[in-house]
Amino acid sequence: MASITLPGSQAHMGNFAPDGLTYYVGQNNRGIGGFLYVVDLDDPLNPKELPPWQFLGDGRPHGVWLNAAGTRLYAGQPGLFGNTGSSIGPDGLVIDDVSDYQFRLPNPQIRIVSKLFWQDQGQAEDMYPIRVHGRNYIVSTDESGGAGGLGGLPAACMRGASPFGYPNIIDITHEKNPTIVAKLMLEVSDPANCLRLVNDPPDVGAGTPAYNVERCFANRANNPTMLACGFQNAGLRVFDIRDLFHPKEIAYYKPPAPRTAFLPGSGSWAQGVDLTVDRIAGYAHFQKVTPSKRKGNGTELEIWTVSDGNGFQVLRFTDNFKALHKHLFEDSGE
Repeated sequence: MASITLPGSQAHMGNFAPDGLTYYVGQNNRGIGGFLYVVDLDDPLNPKELPPWQFLGDGRPHGVWLNAAGTRLYAGQPGLFGNTGSSIGPDGLVIDDVSDYQFRLPNPQIRIVSKLFWQDQGQAEDMYPIRVHGRNYIVSTDESGGAGGLGGLPAACMRGASPFGYPNIIDITHEKNPTIVAKLMLEVSDPANCLRLVNDPPDVGAGTPAYNVERCFANRANNPTMLACGFQNAGLRVFDIRDLFHPKEIAYYKPPAPRTAFLPGSGSWAQGVDLTVDRIAGYAHFQKVTPSKRKGNGTELEIWTVSDGNGFQVLRFTDNFKALHKHLFEDSGE
């Protein structure tokens, strides 16, 4: 229908405001001095660039998500422990007021509503919004963990940090006072297990596996019951989040190891590399499938996902799992 060139942009991640009329383009440069490019889609046949915003301090997004009104941008601001100089900054959540862009005001400004930083991880990515029983929450992700900071994994262990990135559940109902209410740690994320991972056997030619979480997605935005998260080489993990204060991991899927197979679409394949793990990092999608689309009886709940080596995959819960966790499907209407 249309295309637009954004001079100077090196797009990395982005997202639409929920009304579909504004697109926010995150950049490869997520440090201080980085830009956010914004596109006006009021007329999708004629997209227009709005004035870009340069971040001279906090508020820089890695992943980009917004509230229902399109007036708040939830910025996963990436930072690394021990490297908080002029180009990096602290790691965590910044809530940006982007009302000026939403309402097309002249000379639009972005203002900071609040900040919530942590030092046990690195490279915060997504700040995914969900709504539960009338309260607003964020599910954060982090693609580096403590191992990404100064001194790598051994130094992270010594300071008691998480070796690999994990999701936080953050209550933002009072947006000026965001509060972490739960941490979704795998065993490999637990600082108590950090030293056991220092000598994790590497893949031949590919380095030590990483078990950080990059992106999470719920089975629905309002009152979700399940959350699926891509934990890189730890595969896809599914959590029961009906009680946000006490989430539980209930299922997982690890795609087959690519090994030395020639995979031209893979970002990890290389000559002579023996990949004993695949990598899931994109958004998983819960999909209800009716009998008219699939053979079988009744509605089936699938998870659609992609991995670096195995490409697009359609997953189903086992019959044993569905019998054991029947309440999850009943509560969610699946």
